[in-house]
Amino acid sequence: MIRLLIVLAVIVVILFILRSRAKSSTFGGGNLYRNLILMVIVAGLLFFLATSGKFLIPQLLNLIKVGLPFITKLIGI
Repeated sequence: MIRLLIVLAVIVVILFILRSRAKSSTFGGGNLYRNLILMVIVAGLLFFLATSGKFLIPQLLNLIKVGLPFITKLIGI
């Protein structure tokens, strides 16, 4: 997991460098790199959530299961 985090950080740094070069040379070139940076960050976060899902997802489902009756009573259904 640490290696993946380091690789993602290196990719983001490279994309930041390419983005700064694209901004100085062309007018609209930075938007592509901004979107790529956001996609890499979101994909990394989704991967970390998926791999640690055995801890996060069941607890979220448990919170929903416990909180759903209270929410329905507040709404009045």
